[in-house]
Amino acid sequence: MSDSTEAERAESIAARRYWTLQFIRLLGIFVTFTGAMMVVGRIEGGALGPILFVAGPLLFFAVPVLLAKHWKRESK
Repeated sequence: MSDSTEAERAESIAARRYWTLQFIRLLGIFVTFTGAMMVVGRIEGGALGPILFVAGPLLFFAVPVLLAKHWKRESK
């Protein structure tokens, strides 16, 4: 009985982490497109546009890797 509960708990944590990573990637895409729209002038943003345009891919590529490393270190 305890194995089943522990397995369900581990599965719940894995699912939560998976969806967290997917949300962060989606947010990175949104930030990139918002920054691009500011750069071309479709949205007012000034200097914020290029910053978002660079921050979006970092959010998409770097943050999930860093979070996964943190979670692996945390589980040991």
